[in-house]
Amino acid sequence: MNVRKVTMAGILFLAGMSGLRSQDPLHSHFFAHPLVLNPGMAGVEGPLKVQLGYRNQWPGAADAYATYHASMEQYVPGLQGGIGVHVMNDRMGGGVFNSTSLDLVYAYHLRVSHELTITGGFQASAGQKSLRTDGLVLPDELAGYAGPSLTGYSKWYPDFSVGFGVFRGSFYGGAAVHHLLEPYTSPSEDPNTRMNRRYTLHAGMLIPVYEKRFGTEMLLLNPNLVMVQQDIYQHLNYGLEVRYQNLAGGLWFRQDLRFSYGTLIFSAGYGNDTYRFRYSYDAGLSAPDLHIPSMGAHEFSMQIILENLYKSTRRRTIKCPKF
Repeated sequence: MNVRKVTMAGILFLAGMSGLRSQDPLHSHFFAHPLVLNPGMAGVEGPLKVQLGYRNQWPGAADAYATYHASMEQYVPGLQGGIGVHVMNDRMGGGVFNSTSLDLVYAYHLRVSHELTITGGFQASAGQKSLRTDGLVLPDELAGYAGPSLTGYSKWYPDFSVGFGVFRGSFYGGAAVHHLLEPYTSPSEDPNTRMNRRYTLHAGMLIPVYEKRFGTEMLLLNPNLVMVQQDIYQHLNYGLEVRYQNLAGGLWFRQDLRFSYGTLIFSAGYGNDTYRFRYSYDAGLSAPDLHIPSMGAHEFSMQIILENLYKSTRRRTIKCPKF
């Protein structure tokens, strides 16, 4: 049996056992998928947008994790808010562990003043988690012992989330709580298989840098802070994006609040009035004592804007990250 298969079996067993805690998949393109970040972000930019995303985590570990996103969102004047739909599929080990979710989102937009807009969002979801054991070889079986066995299953469950956003001038921020009811994700309803609540806080600014002589904008600086707490896991993400005309680049850092690990995230993108593309690479995703070849992550996102971003509409003066 080749080393790749042995390594994959060990990863699936260890990561699968911890995966029963039902944590959400990790991602680095927070604002390329605003419906994932916060239901209160639905429709804040205005036009109808289609968003696609793909993340390959631990690419050297025999397809350990792969996550796929697809979503649509738009502001609807008659509803005084934004609506959206989001589909996500998270696969581990080529589909041995598989999670799928369908989210329907509505966010009410309250224009308090010319400078201040507040949004409140609600999300209703249907989730499915499954385990396929056919063809799976566990570490004990590789050694010739009859160890613990895994039984395949498939479980559908309802889910609900809420969030709000605040947009004032060049500042934006918000908070969200996902998995309000902490649904069970396996038929056994073992407490360890409940989907833990996820708490998110985020804030950022858009800071234009002008050319002194002519007063034209040269660069747009976009610092951001995103903090995520789910069960005992904490992720503090902070970084700076820089936009020059249609190009964007950034550097982020991810860590827990005890500074016990760190991840550097390098990103670059291109965007115009119709298309936006972003690629990032995460370096150093594991704790120092966990050694798996090619630890890291590739992530790619694309947005398609299906109407003119600069169409004259009063409510579309909300400033928000575009990439």
